[in-house]
Amino acid sequence: MNTKDKIKEWKQLVVKNPKRLEEEKQVIERYGNLFHPSNLDKLTKEDFKSFLLIRNNRHWDGIHRQSNMLTTDMNKLRAALKILLNENKPIKDRLDILFPKKGENYIKGLGRAIITPILLMVYPNKYGVFNSKSEEGLKNIDMLPDMSRKSFAERYLTVNEELLQIAGDYSLTLWQLDEIIGWIATGHSPISPKDGEKEYLPIDSEDEESYEAYADFGLESHLEEFLVENWSNINLSKKYNILTEDGDIVGQQYVTPVGRIDLLCKSKDNKEWLILELKKGRSSDAVVGQILRYIGWIKENLAKPEQKVRGIIVLGEIDDKLRYSVKTTDNIEILTYSVSFQLKKDK
Repeated sequence: MNTKDKIKEWKQLVVKNPKRLEEEKQVIERYGNLFHPSNLDKLTKEDFKSFLLIRNNRHWDGIHRQSNMLTTDMNKLRAALKILLNENKPIKDRLDILFPKKGENYIKGLGRAIITPILLMVYPNKYGVFNSKSEEGLKNIDMLPDMSRKSFAERYLTVNEELLQIAGDYSLTLWQLDEIIGWIATGHSPISPKDGEKEYLPIDSEDEESYEAYADFGLESHLEEFLVENWSNINLSKKYNILTEDGDIVGQQYVTPVGRIDLLCKSKDNKEWLILELKKGRSSDAVVGQILRYIGWIKENLAKPEQKVRGIIVLGEIDDKLRYSVKTTDNIEILTYSVSFQLKKDK
C-alpha cells in the first residue's frame, strides 16, 4: 500500500470515530482556552501539569516527565508561554527567544514536545506538532523536509509548512494528522474502532498510578524524577548532561529496540555516553544483562568509533550477586543511594 492510500485508510479511523472527534473538540476547547494569552496570568501549576498527562490531553504521552522541574518558577513559565503565543510577533522571532542559536534555552526542559502541542491547542488551524514521533513518521513516508537549517525556529517553520500542506491535501485537522503520523512512526496499523478503542481514564481522574507503569516501583520510581530535576546538584552533572534534543530532555526513558533506558547521558566533551539504570526490583542478572544490551546498542547505533560507552547501575543496597556480576566488566559500575528523613514533634 502506498503512502497516499495508507493515509486515506487511516484517516477513516479518525473521522468516522465519534468518540475521537469529540475528544479532539473537548481537549482543544479546554486547553485552548486555558493557554490563551488573555488567560496566562491565571495559569496555575496544577493547570499546566494537567495538560501534560495523556489522560487529559488524549494525545501525547511522556511529556509529563519534567512537569515538576518546569513548574518550579511559574512566573518564568508564564512569561515563556506569553512569548510563544504572542501572535503580534512572527513565530520565528518567538522561537528564537525560547530556543536561541547560542546559549541555553529559555526554560530547561520546555522543548518542542511541549510547546508545539500548546501552539496547536491555541491555534489549531495554524500550527502542527513537531516532536520525535512526528519527525520519525514524516521520515518513514519520505515527507520530512530538509532539516539542514541551523536553528530550531527555521526547522519548525519548514516542518509546519509541510504539515499544513499534508493536512490540506487530505482534508485533515492538524490534530488528526498528528495522530496518523504517530501511527506511521510506530510502524504498525492502529486498532480499528470496530475491534475496540484505546481507553483513557476520565479527565482529572485520581487513579494516575494505574496509568503510569513506572510508578510500580515505589521509592525508585521517584528517584528517577529526582535525578532529572536535581541533575545540576549531582556529581555526575560535572561531566555529563542528560541527552536533550530541541529543548526536550529525551534521555529519560530513552526508547531503543532493546528496551527503555532509564537515563541516557552524554559527556560535555562529547567523548563518552553514559547509561544510568535503576535496579527497580529486578534480579541482579536481569539488570546487568539489560545494561549490557543497552551499551551494545548505543555503541552500534549512536556512538562514534572514538566515543566510549559505559553504564552505571543505581540501587539502594548492593548484594554479592550484583557485585560479582560486574567484576569482570570495566565499563559498568555500581552506585548506591540513601534516603533519610526525620519526624519532629510539633512544639
